[in-house]
Amino acid sequence: MAVVALLGAGMTFVILTSGIDLSIAANLALVGTTIGVLTVHVGVYPVLGIFIGLCVGSAVGVFNGVLVSKAGLPALIVTLGGLTLWRGLAFQVTSGYDISGMVPIISFIGRGDILKIPMPIIIMFVYYGITSWVLKNTKLGRYVYAIGSNEEAARRAGINVSRYKIGVYIIGGFSAGLAAMVLIGRLDSSGGKIATGWELDAIAAVVLGGTSLLGGRGNIWGSLFGALLMTMIRNGMNLLGISPFIQMITLGLVIIGAVWIDMIRVRGFKRSHRD
Repeated sequence: MAVVALLGAGMTFVILTSGIDLSIAANLALVGTTIGVLTVHVGVYPVLGIFIGLCVGSAVGVFNGVLVSKAGLPALIVTLGGLTLWRGLAFQVTSGYDISGMVPIISFIGRGDILKIPMPIIIMFVYYGITSWVLKNTKLGRYVYAIGSNEEAARRAGINVSRYKIGVYIIGGFSAGLAAMVLIGRLDSSGGKIATGWELDAIAAVVLGGTSLLGGRGNIWGSLFGALLMTMIRNGMNLLGISPFIQMITLGLVIIGAVWIDMIRVRGFKRSHRD
């Protein structure tokens, strides 16, 4: 749950601006691979390796944001390309092999606890508290909602739309970095194949949490609820021994149903304002 929730936090910022980031799970794999190579193979000091990994995740966010906001490319196309680009780069770095035996600090992040509270849960709630405060109490948060509600109106009001769009993709990339730290610590390995398809779980969590894919409406804590719901669905099907193929079908139906409900909600919102 914590990994999907961390991805969902970053995805929430992006979707609130009417954007999308299909490369967020591939970015996670790239960051995880970077940290694994630096700390296990190269022998870099773990804290420095983690810092570099988070910088890599944020740099991917800059790349996405610049292409979307400055070059004017559709976010769907940019991040769809990134979905294979970053995962392919992760595979290339390790020649397709996994890196096992994470250093103690990474293992602690993924599997340790403080006062019997698992570290992934602590990281998740701290990050959600920070991002919730940012959305509610900062200029960035207000402008994210303004851009998602009406980008042209926000631009005419003097908001530097490009800068803030780049900013939300950086947050998405940083979130992928945090999620990578937790996941490789839990798996005790990293590589290009980790978190395959998890971008869909993150999107589903955000939409199920009430954030509109059209942008401008939603909140960060709803995404946490959506991540919990997605995890319950997956774990429940695993416990029932349901086929992985049926699970894929179910996830697809959940995403379609969530988007459908969102469209109905948006139409009702518009109709009530016209009335």
